[in-house]
Order: sequence, then structure tokens, then C-alpha cells
Amino acid sequence: MTTVPAVPPYGIGSDASRLASMLRRTVVEIRSPVGGGAGIIWGRGLVVTNAHCVRRDAPLTIEVNGETHSVKSVAFACDHDLALLRAPSVAGPVLELRDPDTLRPGELVFAYGHPLGVSHALAMGALHGVVRDERTGDPRYIAADIRLAPGNSGGPLVDADGKLVGVNSMIVGGLGVAIPASAVQGFVTRAVNLRAA
Repeated sequence: MTTVPAVPPYGIGSDASRLASMLRRTVVEIRSPVGGGAGIIWGRGLVVTNAHCVRRDAPLTIEVNGETHSVKSVAFACDHDLALLRAPSVAGPVLELRDPDTLRPGELVFAYGHPLGVSHALAMGALHGVVRDERTGDPRYIAADIRLAPGNSGGPLVDADGKLVGVNSMIVGGLGVAIPASAVQGFVTRAVNLRAA
């Protein structure tokens, strides 16, 4: 007889400490002339964050596991508030992406980042829903009843299993707003292909 574990590999169980520990290995702290925020390791040498956290051609540093690295911004999508950073010496686990079509109102979601100078903080809330583009029907942003503050920008919004729901961007009307993971992946793919061409 096969047994099913009561708690998923990064599920919350009775608390969220395992989830926070996993996210700590894939989320960086960004320092820039505009204040910085958080970023997500997207593969070897790549970090995704919000465009409003960085400036084009400005010096940037990120902190990963206590080590400081110099990085360069290589692509921007200001309409989605996204930026891609090149950090050749940075590597870490990559989060599995969650399809926005599978999200349901009321699911628990978690934001990880460095709000108000508190490094590696985890906040919990409930998903409100996915807002879609009226013309294309594509997921435009995700709204959640979750507490965000300066320093959460560019960090991950994940589900209870640690799958990436979106990249936290701002607060609107008291709700946290994140760019859907599918839109982020599309941005990174286009940016990498453009640089390779």
C-alpha cells in the first residue's frame, strides 16, 4: 500500500517555516540608487525583479546568502513592471511556476521579501483573483489580500506548495498586486532570445 505524505515537500504543514527556508535560497536582496527590493533567481546567472526597483545602467548589487554580487540590468518591460538582471556568479534553486488558470479565490498565498528593512520576511494572505486583459483575455495581474511593504517589490508570491504564483509589484486599494508567473516567463524568454539573436 502506497502512503501519501501529509505535508507536500514545501507545504505549510502546521507552520510556514519550511516554506520560508526554501524561499530564502532563491530570493535575493537588491540594492540600487532607487532603494532596491527583492529579486528571484530565474536560472543560472539570471534574476527577475520589478522595473521600479532598479535604474537602467545604474550600479546594482544583490545579496545572496550573505554574499554581495555586482549585477547589470539587461532587459525591461515597464508595462509589466519587470526587469531582468544578469548575475553570472549567482545560482540557486528555481521555483516551479503555477499556471494562473489553476488559481482559485481563497487559496493561501505567501509573499517573501525584505519589507521595511526586515530581511527574509514571509507574509500570508488569501488570493482574491486573477484580473485579465479585456481585449486578449490574458492574465494581467493577480490580486491578493496580503500585506506588502517597500522591500517586497520584486519578490515572489507563492502558493502553499512553494510554486510561483507571481512577482509582487505594488499595493492597490489595500490589496497586494503581482505579475502572473506566466507573464514573467514570457518576458524572460523574449529577453534571452533577443540577446541571443
